[in-house]
Amino acid sequence: MMRTTAKARTLAVLLPLLLAGCAGAGDYRPPQLPVPPAWTAANAAPRSAPTPWWHDFADPALDQLIAAGLADNPDVAGALARLDQARAVARQTRAAQLPSAQAQGTIARQRQSVESGLGRLTRYVPTLSRVQNQGDIGISAGWDIDFAGGLAAQARGSSADAVAARAGVDVTRLAITAEIADAYMTWRNARADHALLLHERDLIAQQAQIVAARVARGDAAQRDSDDADELRDAITAALPDSQAAIATAQHRLAILTGRPAGATLPELAAVTDIAPLPVAAEPAAGTPADLLRARPDLVVAEARLRGSHARIGAALSEYWPKFSLSGLFGFSSNDLSLLGTGGANVITGAVGLRWRLFDFGRVDGEVAQARGAEREALAAYRGAVLSAGADVENAFVALAAARATLSARVAADAAAAAALDRIRASQHAGDISRIELVAGETRRIDSARALVAARTGLARALIGCHRALGG
Repeated sequence: MMRTTAKARTLAVLLPLLLAGCAGAGDYRPPQLPVPPAWTAANAAPRSAPTPWWHDFADPALDQLIAAGLADNPDVAGALARLDQARAVARQTRAAQLPSAQAQGTIARQRQSVESGLGRLTRYVPTLSRVQNQGDIGISAGWDIDFAGGLAAQARGSSADAVAARAGVDVTRLAITAEIADAYMTWRNARADHALLLHERDLIAQQAQIVAARVARGDAAQRDSDDADELRDAITAALPDSQAAIATAQHRLAILTGRPAGATLPELAAVTDIAPLPVAAEPAAGTPADLLRARPDLVVAEARLRGSHARIGAALSEYWPKFSLSGLFGFSSNDLSLLGTGGANVITGAVGLRWRLFDFGRVDGEVAQARGAEREALAAYRGAVLSAGADVENAFVALAAARATLSARVAADAAAAAALDRIRASQHAGDISRIELVAGETRRIDSARALVAARTGLARALIGCHRALGG
């Protein structure tokens, strides 16, 4: 009766734990995510088949720079190395579910001490040699039976890590391509602005000379000459910053393409200052749900959630016993001439058992830790989805503002061009002086600089949209 009671108590303790292990983590189910039904600011047109987004700008120099960056950027190389590591770990965990075998062999010759061990017997048994040979050769095999599914769960977790690493490569590539495109547009803007500044400086220098001549004749006040000199000096003072902006953007392009900061970039050789900045069409955002597969950082976040879910199953499997099969077939002999004969053969077979029977408290902690890691991964995934949606909406808001700014600048530049035409006609008719013509040309250059900046703002806003959409 006492034995029956003891068994019942043991079963009562073990049964809930075994049932918990049997329940496992269950199949992975995608979580409910905070995805709105539609965009409010983004272009909701259906997304087309994925293509390299920077090709929309139709700029050969940009294409060449991005190709160089994807080939030689150290961040891309590091992401690819992490992918190789993750895939290797996934192969290892999958292989752990399969039987393994290895060949082994040793041939040894030992001269024993007569003062220890079996060597002491040589004092009493003259025929016993102090020199002993030992030969062993054979093949051993083993198989860890995945009774509770722990090895399969570990393999699923490692496979999810490999998916995350692959998407991580896409995250890095998207960041590098967007950074290169942004730096390229910044460089183009700085070059065009610098050229316009030089032209404006020359015009203001002409204006200063005309005013100085008028002052000398007594036709103008000295204050007019001082104002012209001050304006010329202001433009001259702005030129070093303009040159620095060009150099800084070029250094940034060099680093992003895997070259030293001062390296010559042959991709930029054919780009002229007067060429208009490339502008692409507005990208289609599709639906908010499309973003879950289009943005690689969201793919990373979900893959990490999958991996953490699988590791709950691996932790729960520790409640169950582990079984293994092992065997050995080989030969062992002290006479090397008999090694390989029937009398020297060795055959071994075994069934192994490992059960953390009195370690369930620690297993409980491991399961709780795995469940906490899953909740953390879920929170990170939800947060990433929220941030991604905000990125898209903000990027298209910025794009709309950039379009409005460009439209206003185009209108203002057209007005400045028309005004300059009227000034030139009046100057040609002798109604106004040369100095008024120079002033009109200077205002037109200021308008052109603002227009270049607006075009650059639109190009950078388009880049931001592509980056927010995942490419």
